Amino acid sequence: MCGINGFNFTDKTGLEKMNSRLSHRGPDFVGLFVDKEVSLGHLLLSIREVREISKQPYAENPEWILLFNGQIYNTTQLKRDLTGLDPAKTDLDTYILYKTIEKYGWKFIEKIHGMFAICLYNTKEKILRLYRDPSGQKLLYYYFKDNKLIFSSEIKSIMVYSIDKSIDPLAIQVAQNIGYIPGEKTIFQHISKIAPSQCITFNLKEEKLEKTFYESMADNYFPKDFTSAFHQLVEEHLQSKQRVALNLSGGLDSSILLHEMAKNGHEVHTYTTLFTDCSDKYNIDANLAGRLSKDYGTDHKKIIITKNSYRDLFIDAYKTIEEPNFNVSLPVYLQTAIEEGTQHDKNRVIISGNGGDEIFGGYSHYYKSAVIGQWIKLLSPWIFNAIKNHRNGTHFNFRDFDERWLFFRRLHSESDSPSFRKTMDYLKDSITPLVSMYGENNDDVYQIMLRERFLWMPGENFIQTDKIYMSQSAELRSPMSYHPFRIYSDKNLKKRDYTDKHSNKLFLRKLYDGKLPDYITKRNDKTGWRSPIADWYDNDFKNLFLEIIGDRKSMDIVDWKAVRRHIESTDTWPGKQVHLYLSLAILAEEYNINI
Repeated sequence: MCGINGFNFTDKTGLEKMNSRLSHRGPDFVGLFVDKEVSLGHLLLSIREVREISKQPYAENPEWILLFNGQIYNTTQLKRDLTGLDPAKTDLDTYILYKTIEKYGWKFIEKIHGMFAICLYNTKEKILRLYRDPSGQKLLYYYFKDNKLIFSSEIKSIMVYSIDKSIDPLAIQVAQNIGYIPGEKTIFQHISKIAPSQCITFNLKEEKLEKTFYESMADNYFPKDFTSAFHQLVEEHLQSKQRVALNLSGGLDSSILLHEMAKNGHEVHTYTTLFTDCSDKYNIDANLAGRLSKDYGTDHKKIIITKNSYRDLFIDAYKTIEEPNFNVSLPVYLQTAIEEGTQHDKNRVIISGNGGDEIFGGYSHYYKSAVIGQWIKLLSPWIFNAIKNHRNGTHFNFRDFDERWLFFRRLHSESDSPSFRKTMDYLKDSITPLVSMYGENNDDVYQIMLRERFLWMPGENFIQTDKIYMSQSAELRSPMSYHPFRIYSDKNLKKRDYTDKHSNKLFLRKLYDGKLPDYITKRNDKTGWRSPIADWYDNDFKNLFLEIIGDRKSMDIVDWKAVRRHIESTDTWPGKQVHLYLSLAILAEEYNINI
């Protein structure tokens, strides 16, 4: 896990400044490659091998220069296809990745599986390519204008240069409607984030940039039975020479990971969050996690989240994300990462259950989607749309899976407004290439899960998990989001395996019945790591919110006076959409821009 930077011109001093901005992502080594065409930088967080053989940019062969951030999990399979390997380096995924590149050239991307952001430069062809993994767990941003290409793992590093910081109004509107920006857009017109399964090709001779999508071959990757598949999944994600810890929420996904880690014979260190001065409902999961940790004999730690610690980390948490975000739990995640990370408990690898809901049917709206599908078949789409929209005061075409997903996920309620329709068009453009690759199944649950995987997870979930944990020089791994495991699960599960009106994750509960305790497998309510901001909210929070908004002048995009009035008008928590505007205000201050 590392940080990468670069651009298509020569400037060693500027590259060093970019690397310095990302020092938290790679405290072990800083590497540079500079020639007449490009400048490439890498920061190393050593996990799977010692620093001496892990240094990047990696260039055993002068034809290929590699910058790699993330993990390649299928190294065992890749090694079977390679010859003449150095035995001292075969545990290093960067080395195996490089040897795969040497053998297959640009087609290497079809062979590898993992979470990654990759920059690969061919010195003979003068072609530079940037890749993001199919699940979108690792981030890569790029600025492109006037044939100037600057890329980085984080936006703050790109800001080293005097760039055009013009705001993208559509991106802001999308965030206002759903709480974050999925797809390729950021709040800046000329800074984009690479989408899952996307490749950006820059031809240095022609100064031409091209965007394409690639497919990863994942057939027959896992054994036929799910029990063996889970064992392989967890075993691959435990590849590390550093201590591996687990975020244990008390939910089904993290409990399964605990069970598989213990069965694997791995020494398990678990963490959960415990909130103070709030309703007991916010600690249901923490109490279950504590009970489960005792049953499995883990080294368990409760991270105590107080109203004051949440408030103290509020601005830093939203600043760390670098993008607008409505997630009210970001300060909780930041405190968790701080206590787990290299500066405190010295963990470099954290395992998380992120992604289980999106392959096994974990949310209540998945069942609602199944019901909508049944009613559409019974009444006809036109009649159902008329009835549903009349009752909800909306204007959705529920036969369209994109619109159905947006109905479940929207923050903004004016579904007939021009802003909302533009958001809908943007989401369709963002999801279409990925649905065309993976969305042949028209099951009502699967299609909504697919949109969660390619819009919400890479656009919100993985942005905050990557940046928050890497701010503490720690790597978060999400086995349930592993692309080959998604493909495997999709091929082996049907609608009946996901959800019904009584429960969710029906297949998982059946699979682990008798393996996990009943208080896990037979529990249907879902809390998760949600902060009790509604219980904590008081005048101190109100004043903090008003201070963040300040006296900003209302623009065409954001009516700051209306946001301020909304906060002033109530002494209770003003709702999660306010957090979206607070994040925008924090970013405007950080980037010195007007929104």
